[in-house]
Amino acid sequence: GDIILDAYCGCGTTVAVSERLKRNWVGIDITYQSISLILKRLEDSYGKSTIENITLNGVPEDMQSAIALANKSDDRIRKEFEKWVILTYSNNRAMINEKKGGDGGIDGISFMLDYSETNDPISKKVIFSVKSNKTLTPSVIRDLNGTVEREGAALGILLTLYNFQNLVKESKQYGSYFNKAVTQTFNKIEVVSVEEILQGKRMILPVSRSVVKKAELKETEINQHKLL
Repeated sequence: GDIILDAYCGCGTTVAVSERLKRNWVGIDITYQSISLILKRLEDSYGKSTIENITLNGVPEDMQSAIALANKSDDRIRKEFEKWVILTYSNNRAMINEKKGGDGGIDGISFMLDYSETNDPISKKVIFSVKSNKTLTPSVIRDLNGTVEREGAALGILLTLYNFQNLVKESKQYGSYFNKAVTQTFNKIEVVSVEEILQGKRMILPVSRSVVKKAELKETEINQHKLL
């Protein structure tokens, strides 16, 4: 009947074990990235119904709280807005670009499953860009498309704090991508607002959690090599 409290829950080992032992628990962490990792871990271990029954506190639940988080004066806290919007929209199936400057227009990356011309399974990069500006011009769509082309990615997703129908209209000009794995066509450039995300809109791409995990490990290895 006791409650397990982990005030710095990190990757969520205490939370995961408490859930397995059917104990009541509370986990706390300062970054949404840790919360996302724990949610993904619980879903992988115990199923989607488990995370649907978890109460999340301290994350945006309406436009007012989302705007407040995006406009924090502290850069470290403002970065949490990018993490929250990317990981929430991608159902915790994306990697966050941790670079504070010179990120090349990439705030996050995910990987979509597809088949090659020889029907071999492959992964295609999906790029996330986050904008919290009150006004945006179609140039941000052109820039994102340029980043998609430069990175050899399949898709680019622009996540905006406010609604921009002009950007939605502009994005339609950049064509589509046909995914053989699910025989479905997706917009090459997609624009999604925070309001839509708060209303429940989520990424529906055939993303593999294992592919994202391997990419995260590879990125860690690269960073370690750079440190050496």
